[in-house]
Amino acid sequence: MSQLVPVLLPIHILTAIVAFGPGFVMPLIARMAAQEPQHGLFALRLTDRMERRVVIPAALTMPISGGLLAWSEGIDPSRTHWLLTATVLYVVAITYAILVQMRTIDRMIEIGRGMAAAGPVLAAGPGAALARPAGRSELPTETAGAATELRRSRYANPGAEMAALGVRARNGGIFLMALVVVIVSLMAGKPAI
Repeated sequence: MSQLVPVLLPIHILTAIVAFGPGFVMPLIARMAAQEPQHGLFALRLTDRMERRVVIPAALTMPISGGLLAWSEGIDPSRTHWLLTATVLYVVAITYAILVQMRTIDRMIEIGRGMAAAGPVLAAGPGAALARPAGRSELPTETAGAATELRRSRYANPGAEMAALGVRARNGGIFLMALVVVIVSLMAGKPAI
């Protein structure tokens, strides 16, 4: 055992906990937001902030501490199939998280902001966004802009798009957590595959 392992291993493990632990809490946040829709935008923004400021940055450091651990132990990843498999799964997970999951949450936030800005106008239906409220010559700029954006959506109803994105985010979260469980199992068990 290299003298660096007692330093590198705790760093690698603690970083993995910081990177992947919040992923197990995010479904609870989403479930609570579904029960209290008035807090949905806050829940989405919280999830986004956790992903961008904690999960992704910590996850991106994992190859550094993992590579240093493999180097200090003299492990050849090309000959260690469990490590090679875990590395490939890590690349799939981080790519999916950045290219799909984060974009899904971004779109959900955009729709949520539009729905919040349009407020009572959307309650009457998307077509009512262009109608003039009684006693007003025009809609407030932010409301009109949000309503226009929501009408441009491929969905007739912003709630329908939000629901579809919610399903995509939930399924993506399940996919990512399954990958994390497999990666951790490979790292901890070091199976001869």
